[in-house]
Amino acid sequence: MDLRHLRYFVATAEELHFGRAAERLHIAQPALSIQIKALEEMLGVQLLNRTNRVVTLTEAGRLFLREARRTLEQAQHAAVVARRAGRGEIGRIEIGYSADVSYSGVLSKTLREYRRQVPDVELGLHELHPSSQIAQLLENRIQIGVLASFIGTPAWKLPGELDAIRLMEWPIRLALPVDHPLAQRTRIPREALANEPFILYIGSDNELDRSFVQLVLGFAPRVAYEAQSGFSLVSLVGAGLGVAIVPSSVVSISVGEQVAYRPIAGNSIQFGTEVVFRRDADDPAVAKFLQMVRADQL
Repeated sequence: MDLRHLRYFVATAEELHFGRAAERLHIAQPALSIQIKALEEMLGVQLLNRTNRVVTLTEAGRLFLREARRTLEQAQHAAVVARRAGRGEIGRIEIGYSADVSYSGVLSKTLREYRRQVPDVELGLHELHPSSQIAQLLENRIQIGVLASFIGTPAWKLPGELDAIRLMEWPIRLALPVDHPLAQRTRIPREALANEPFILYIGSDNELDRSFVQLVLGFAPRVAYEAQSGFSLVSLVGAGLGVAIVPSSVVSISVGEQVAYRPIAGNSIQFGTEVVFRRDADDPAVAKFLQMVRADQL
């Protein structure tokens, strides 16, 4: 039994006339009669009572009609779902993002616009360190990463399986307590930081975090504390426990106006906010997300 049998039966049951049903289906009446008979034989039950003048439904036919209509409606719905999924209009995307990206407002803007354009795609959101995002992209556990990259340094390179679209660039800032003597300066020379205690943002890749800060400073920092998130890092700075290297995207975190942000003299390294994805990604919903991001860059 296939959907054609169900369509033929539903038309006949609704018309209760083989001629009108055949005309509605655009087939010959004898062919329709053969198909209905084959359906009854397949089911082992009579669905229609036939006389020379009247066609009526048996009780089995009446109940079968109800279920046949439901099946046809579900099949039609399944076809619509498949077509919408193929256009990237429905589905689910797992998205990783780093905390500093969420502070900047870039993540909110991007997700809001995607939700406006494609409201029926589910979003699985995961706050992850950039290196964890890359690992999960390679493992296909997430499909999109929104993370900070290090512009102007070889410390950050994507694996060959991944590609990226840059959303924004952020200058680097030194976060320091507002009552720190260096906070009086408009630009901080790197040599003035040689003996300062540093608070380091430690994610899943401790060595990468340390090497990045060292590249910015030109020397290995004296690490006093480690923080697991950008907010914790700035909070420790506000408590007067040290200074920290941060992207300018976090300057909105003032912790009760206890933190000042200053540029570092002679620094050319920047943070970039990037959307990272697999080069071989073939999910239409992911493709639609990337299309939107690229269009936003024009």
